[in-house]
Amino acid sequence: MSEVSLNSDYDEKGKKKSGCKKFVKVLFSHGGLFILVTFYACLGAWIYIQIETPAENRRRDRKQRITMDVGDAINYMIKWMWYINGKRQSKTEYNKLIYERLDTFKQFIVSKASDSSLQYDGHMNTWEPDWTFPKSLLFTVTSIGTIGYGHIAPKTISGRLFTIMYNVIGIPLHLVFLANIGDFLADAFKYTYSRLCCRWCRWRRRVSEKKKKEKPPASRELWKDAVGNESYMPTQTVDVPIIVNLCLVSGYLVMGGFLFGWWESWDLITAIYFTFITLSTIGFGDYVPGNSFSDDTDALKATLKMLATVVFCFFGMSVLSMCINLMQEQLVVKARWFAMEVGIIEEEIDPQTKYKYKKSKRGTVMETHPDRDGNKKLCLVAAEEGESTSKTPPNVKLHPEEFDDF
Repeated sequence: MSEVSLNSDYDEKGKKKSGCKKFVKVLFSHGGLFILVTFYACLGAWIYIQIETPAENRRRDRKQRITMDVGDAINYMIKWMWYINGKRQSKTEYNKLIYERLDTFKQFIVSKASDSSLQYDGHMNTWEPDWTFPKSLLFTVTSIGTIGYGHIAPKTISGRLFTIMYNVIGIPLHLVFLANIGDFLADAFKYTYSRLCCRWCRWRRRVSEKKKKEKPPASRELWKDAVGNESYMPTQTVDVPIIVNLCLVSGYLVMGGFLFGWWESWDLITAIYFTFITLSTIGFGDYVPGNSFSDDTDALKATLKMLATVVFCFFGMSVLSMCINLMQEQLVVKARWFAMEVGIIEEEIDPQTKYKYKKSKRGTVMETHPDRDGNKKLCLVAAEEGESTSKTPPNVKLHPEEFDDF
């Protein structure tokens, strides 16, 4: 092997790779995409804070002014009622004046508290900021992930325009990330399944390839086997059962249920419901993780919880993408089989294709040659070229009754 081929700085043609190509290759690797998406979400959170914080401060000041106006209105009502009480009036006239002023006061309160963005609660100094970094990061993650809780939203025109431009880039980037990580996890899970769950099958298949007169092969670690077109079990054709994928998704939902139930003080069913709504990108917004981020006593703990929530959402959507990827082909095959069974569709089957998987009772159909993979159309071979079920020459004429089950 030449020195050029051993050096990763050179491509297949022996030309030296440019720094830009190497950077792009690293950037769009599995780890590079995760870092890129994380950086994009954090950058978006910082930009939203810069855009929306001044407008939020103005809303807080407006709330304080409204609270002062309501306090002045209350003081006026008290003084006015003392003034009316000192006059000689009938009970009917007194009640009429009181009800009119109270109705005016009620409409005044309702008009001041109708704006939900002001968070009016009757107190002057209470204010829950929306655009803190944890909340902003959760907003960007749910935006590019198409979850959209709706717990906060940009109020300014510039913030809304930035949301459009930000998600035009962020959503495709997140989809590429999910597809990349989903394929990687699918291959890794299929690799693990073929080595762990099918270990006994693989061992028996390996033993059966040896001649009976020879000793069984010495035991060796199966995880060292090459992945690909192995003669004893092609790994790329191993299908992870649908029930295994469903169990994996269910286990992840239950894990998220315990985690968020502990952090947010939710019951288990509510926490599992929230996890499913999040990972499926439905995002009703009736439940939003917030208590785990508002731990003012320990800022480091709140930050770690926020990061864990973001990683949980990213990885959970990747696991869901992986399971859908593994189940998709099997569901299509099963749906096609069901359609053929009920007569919705018809499919012509080559008789040779069917007969190559079973032996003829008359001994007239040849078995697949050991050197062939069994996936190509069967060609009958002479007895001296391969193994057969009988001594009958390959050009023997098949009986019509052999095809009765077609």
